[in-house]
Amino acid sequence: TPTWDGHTFSGWYNGSTKVTSGTWKYTTGMTLTAHWDAVDYTISYTMNGGTNAGANPTTYNYHDTFTLEDPTKTGYTFLGWTYSGQTTPTKNVTISAGTMGNLSYTANWQVNTYTVTFDANGGSVFGSTSPTTKTYDINTKITLPTPTRTGYTFKGWYTASSGGTKITSSSTVSITADTTLYAQWTLITYSITYNLNGGTQGSNATASYNITTATFTLPTPTRTGYIFDGW
Repeated sequence: TPTWDGHTFSGWYNGSTKVTSGTWKYTTGMTLTAHWDAVDYTISYTMNGGTNAGANPTTYNYHDTFTLEDPTKTGYTFLGWTYSGQTTPTKNVTISAGTMGNLSYTANWQVNTYTVTFDANGGSVFGSTSPTTKTYDINTKITLPTPTRTGYTFKGWYTASSGGTKITSSSTVSITADTTLYAQWTLITYSITYNLNGGTQGSNATASYNITTATFTLPTPTRTGYIFDGW
């Protein structure tokens, strides 16, 4: 019974005929060739929250050669694999032909930091009317600030200064890329009520206005027997 590391002996063959155990007799010389089955070994991965590359195998044998591909994890950068004899994270790990035994690899990660720019879009946020940048990572749940703008109601944070997608995650969000958020606003319309105090209102009296309305003149009411003193 011959041996070959990483293989299981599957028998002696005379050409394509397997020579089985027992008593046998041949009348000519022959060459017997050993046949082998490569042993399949397992590869296990500890992903630490990441997703392994689909091309990374879970088994291999003595004849295989391949390089492990990088896994992914949202909000993180892959630092490399650690494994038996290698405690420093290493990328581009290659398993060469002739390797034997079950293998185990652990993915190592570094959290990414991202900037979020809050553009109040005519209003004020964090006490400033200029765009304000904050730094976060995926593990930081951002509580979205509420900006202010005189004469306007805050409509929400959007991905564009007009239009875009509204951020609607019950006021807290996770950031996975550099992002600019824009405040959008609804113009407030104010009403004007005239208490004529016994008089009659003049024509074309302005009934409402907003902060963008041009200057207007209040009407002059009339009342029999009286001179209008003013509002």
